[in-house]
Amino acid sequence: MTGSAVPRTVRVATRLAWLMVPAGVLLVAAGVLDLVWWASPDASRLTALMHSLEVDYGLIPPALIRDGRGAVTLIVLGAACFAYGGMAPLISKGVRRARGWAMGVAAVVFLIGLMTVGADASQPRYLHDYFQSMTAATIGARIPEIEAVLYPAFYSWFEDFAQGFGTLVALGVVVSLIWATVVDPEYFWAKADEPGPPDEWDAALGRIRKTRRPEEQA
Repeated sequence: MTGSAVPRTVRVATRLAWLMVPAGVLLVAAGVLDLVWWASPDASRLTALMHSLEVDYGLIPPALIRDGRGAVTLIVLGAACFAYGGMAPLISKGVRRARGWAMGVAAVVFLIGLMTVGADASQPRYLHDYFQSMTAATIGARIPEIEAVLYPAFYSWFEDFAQGFGTLVALGVVVSLIWATVVDPEYFWAKADEPGPPDEWDAALGRIRKTRRPEEQA
Protein backbone atom coordinates (compact mmCIF):
# COMPACT_ATOMS: atom_id res chain seq x y z
CA MET A 1 0.00 0.00 0.00
CA THR A 2 1.59 3.29 -1.04
CA GLY A 3 1.74 6.43 1.05
CA SER A 4 -0.68 8.15 -1.35
CA ALA A 5 -3.31 5.48 -0.58
CA VAL A 6 -3.28 6.28 3.13
CA PRO A 7 -6.39 8.30 4.02
CA ARG A 8 -5.90 11.80 5.34
CA THR A 9 -7.44 10.90 8.70
CA VAL A 10 -4.94 8.08 9.18
CA ARG A 11 -2.01 10.30 8.16
CA VAL A 12 -3.01 12.85 10.81
CA ALA A 13 -3.32 10.11 13.44
CA THR A 14 0.08 8.72 12.45
CA ARG A 15 1.80 12.10 12.77
CA LEU A 16 0.31 12.63 16.20
CA ALA A 17 1.37 9.11 17.19
CA TRP A 18 4.96 9.96 16.19
CA LEU A 19 4.76 13.07 18.39
CA MET A 20 4.26 10.78 21.38
CA VAL A 21 7.93 9.74 21.09
CA PRO A 22 9.43 13.22 21.75
CA ALA A 23 6.74 13.69 24.41
CA GLY A 24 8.08 10.54 26.05
CA VAL A 25 11.63 11.85 25.90
CA LEU A 26 10.55 15.04 27.68
CA LEU A 27 8.63 13.14 30.36
CA VAL A 28 11.51 10.76 31.08
CA ALA A 29 14.01 13.63 31.16
CA ALA A 30 11.82 15.60 33.59
CA GLY A 31 11.38 12.57 35.86
CA VAL A 32 15.10 11.77 35.89
CA LEU A 33 16.05 15.39 36.63
CA ASP A 34 13.60 15.44 39.53
CA LEU A 35 14.93 12.19 41.00
CA VAL A 36 18.56 13.27 40.65
CA TRP A 37 17.93 16.57 42.40
CA TRP A 38 15.96 14.99 45.27
CA ALA A 39 18.90 12.63 45.84
CA SER A 40 21.28 15.57 46.23
CA PRO A 41 22.44 17.12 49.55
CA ASP A 42 20.77 20.43 48.59
CA ALA A 43 17.36 18.73 48.60
CA SER A 44 17.90 17.47 52.16
CA ARG A 45 18.99 20.90 53.33
CA LEU A 46 16.01 22.59 51.64
CA THR A 47 13.56 20.14 53.18
CA ALA A 48 15.05 20.66 56.64
CA LEU A 49 15.01 24.44 56.24
CA MET A 50 11.37 24.57 55.12
CA HIS A 51 10.35 22.23 57.90
CA SER A 52 12.06 24.53 60.41
CA LEU A 53 10.21 27.57 59.02
CA GLU A 54 6.91 25.69 59.18
CA VAL A 55 7.46 24.79 62.84
CA ASP A 56 8.71 28.23 63.87
CA TYR A 57 6.48 30.49 61.76
CA GLY A 58 3.66 28.29 60.46
CA LEU A 59 4.72 28.73 56.82
CA ILE A 60 3.31 25.89 54.70
CA PRO A 61 5.99 24.67 52.25
CA PRO A 62 5.28 25.45 48.58
CA ALA A 63 4.75 22.92 45.83
CA LEU A 64 8.14 21.79 44.50
CA ILE A 65 9.20 19.57 41.62
CA ARG A 66 7.95 15.99 41.85
CA ASP A 67 9.72 13.57 44.12
CA GLY A 68 9.44 9.83 44.73
CA ARG A 69 6.42 8.25 43.08
CA GLY A 70 5.53 11.46 41.22
CA ALA A 71 8.84 11.49 39.37
CA VAL A 72 8.63 7.74 38.72
CA THR A 73 5.15 8.26 37.23
CA LEU A 74 6.62 10.73 34.73
CA ILE A 75 9.26 8.17 33.74
CA VAL A 76 6.68 5.38 33.34
CA LEU A 77 4.45 7.61 31.20
CA GLY A 78 7.46 8.55 29.09
CA ALA A 79 8.35 4.89 28.59
CA ALA A 80 4.78 4.20 27.47
CA CYS A 81 5.08 7.01 24.93
CA PHE A 82 8.23 5.40 23.49
CA ALA A 83 6.08 2.47 22.35
CA TYR A 84 4.58 4.72 19.69
CA GLY A 85 7.86 4.46 17.79
CA GLY A 86 6.68 0.96 16.90
CA MET A 87 2.93 1.61 16.75
CA ALA A 88 2.95 4.68 14.47
CA PRO A 89 4.12 2.76 11.33
CA LEU A 90 1.52 0.06 12.00
CA ILE A 91 -1.23 2.67 12.35
CA SER A 92 -0.18 4.08 8.98
CA LYS A 93 -0.48 0.58 7.49
CA GLY A 94 -3.96 0.17 8.95
CA VAL A 95 -3.21 -2.56 11.51
CA ARG A 96 -6.32 -2.78 13.68
CA ARG A 97 -4.54 -4.15 16.76
CA ALA A 98 -2.01 -1.29 16.70
CA ARG A 99 -4.87 1.19 16.46
CA GLY A 100 -6.55 -0.34 19.52
CA TRP A 101 -3.36 -0.37 21.61
CA ALA A 102 -2.45 3.16 20.54
CA MET A 103 -5.89 4.44 21.54
CA GLY A 104 -5.81 2.67 24.90
CA VAL A 105 -2.29 3.78 25.85
CA ALA A 106 -2.98 7.37 24.80
CA ALA A 107 -6.18 7.42 26.84
CA VAL A 108 -4.27 6.27 29.95
CA VAL A 109 -1.51 8.84 29.41
CA PHE A 110 -4.10 11.58 28.94
CA LEU A 111 -6.11 10.66 32.06
CA ILE A 112 -3.03 10.42 34.30
CA GLY A 113 -1.65 13.66 32.89
CA LEU A 114 -5.00 15.38 33.42
CA MET A 115 -5.16 14.19 37.03
CA THR A 116 -1.61 15.33 37.84
CA VAL A 117 -2.11 18.73 36.21
CA GLY A 118 -5.44 19.09 38.01
CA ALA A 119 -3.85 18.14 41.33
CA ASP A 120 -1.21 20.83 40.86
CA ALA A 121 -3.84 23.44 39.99
CA SER A 122 -5.93 22.56 43.05
CA GLN A 123 -3.02 23.38 45.36
CA PRO A 124 -1.43 26.52 43.92
CA ARG A 125 1.34 27.02 46.50
CA TYR A 126 4.09 28.73 44.56
CA LEU A 127 7.60 29.75 45.59
CA HIS A 128 6.82 33.39 44.84
CA ASP A 129 3.96 33.34 47.33
CA TYR A 130 6.14 31.51 49.84
CA PHE A 131 8.79 34.22 49.64
CA GLN A 132 6.11 36.88 50.07
CA SER A 133 4.90 35.09 53.20
CA MET A 134 8.47 35.05 54.52
CA THR A 135 8.74 38.79 53.93
CA ALA A 136 5.43 39.38 55.70
CA ALA A 137 6.71 37.32 58.64
CA THR A 138 9.78 39.63 58.81
CA ILE A 139 12.16 36.83 57.86
CA GLY A 140 12.77 37.95 54.28
CA ALA A 141 16.49 38.03 55.04
CA ARG A 142 16.44 34.23 55.05
CA ILE A 143 15.18 33.96 51.47
CA PRO A 144 18.76 33.69 50.11
CA GLU A 145 19.23 30.60 52.29
CA ILE A 146 16.45 28.86 50.36
CA GLU A 147 17.58 30.14 46.98
CA ALA A 148 21.10 28.82 47.65
CA VAL A 149 19.88 25.20 47.90
CA LEU A 150 16.92 25.39 45.50
CA TYR A 151 16.89 23.45 42.25
CA PRO A 152 17.57 25.38 38.99
CA ALA A 153 14.61 27.54 37.96
CA PHE A 154 14.08 25.74 34.65
CA TYR A 155 13.36 22.39 36.35
CA SER A 156 9.87 23.50 37.33
CA TRP A 157 8.75 24.92 33.98
CA PHE A 158 10.41 22.03 32.11
CA GLU A 159 8.39 19.55 34.18
CA ASP A 160 5.17 21.50 33.54
CA PHE A 161 5.90 21.71 29.81
CA ALA A 162 6.64 17.97 29.56
CA GLN A 163 3.41 17.09 31.38
CA GLY A 164 1.29 19.52 29.37
CA PHE A 165 2.78 18.53 26.02
CA GLY A 166 2.40 14.81 26.69
CA THR A 167 -1.20 15.23 27.86
CA LEU A 168 -2.24 17.29 24.84
CA VAL A 169 -0.57 14.98 22.32
CA ALA A 170 -2.19 11.94 23.96
CA LEU A 171 -5.60 13.61 23.66
CA GLY A 172 -4.85 14.36 20.01
CA VAL A 173 -3.99 10.70 19.35
CA VAL A 174 -7.26 9.49 20.89
CA VAL A 175 -9.40 12.00 18.98
CA SER A 176 -7.61 11.46 15.66
CA LEU A 177 -7.85 7.66 15.88
CA ILE A 178 -11.58 7.83 16.66
CA TRP A 179 -11.97 10.22 13.73
CA ALA A 180 -10.02 7.87 11.42
CA THR A 181 -12.10 4.89 12.53
CA VAL A 182 -15.39 6.70 11.95
CA VAL A 183 -14.46 8.22 8.58
CA ASP A 184 -12.29 5.41 7.14
CA PRO A 185 -13.30 2.20 8.98
CA GLU A 186 -12.51 -0.02 6.00
CA TYR A 187 -8.83 0.96 6.08
CA PHE A 188 -8.06 -0.99 9.25
CA TRP A 189 -7.58 -4.75 9.11
CA ALA A 190 -6.56 -7.51 11.51
CA LYS A 191 -3.51 -9.10 9.84
CA ALA A 192 -1.58 -8.64 6.63
CA ASP A 193 -3.68 -9.79 3.64
CA GLU A 194 -6.31 -11.22 6.00
CA PRO A 195 -9.38 -9.17 6.91
CA GLY A 196 -10.63 -9.98 10.39
CA PRO A 197 -13.93 -9.63 12.20
CA PRO A 198 -14.77 -6.23 13.69
CA ASP A 199 -13.22 -5.55 17.09
CA GLU A 200 -14.94 -3.76 19.97
CA TRP A 201 -14.12 -0.30 18.59
CA ASP A 202 -15.48 -1.19 15.15
CA ALA A 203 -18.66 -2.63 16.65
CA ALA A 204 -19.29 0.42 18.84
CA LEU A 205 -18.61 2.90 16.04
CA GLY A 206 -20.68 0.82 13.64
CA ARG A 207 -23.66 1.17 15.97
CA ILE A 208 -23.09 4.93 16.08
CA ARG A 209 -23.11 5.11 12.28
CA LYS A 210 -26.31 3.06 12.09
CA THR A 211 -28.12 5.35 14.54
CA ARG A 212 -26.99 8.44 12.67
CA ARG A 213 -27.96 7.13 9.23
CA PRO A 214 -31.75 7.48 9.70
CA GLU A 215 -31.27 11.02 10.98
CA GLU A 216 -29.18 11.95 7.95
CA GLN A 217 -31.78 10.49 5.58
CA ALA A 218 -34.58 12.44 7.33
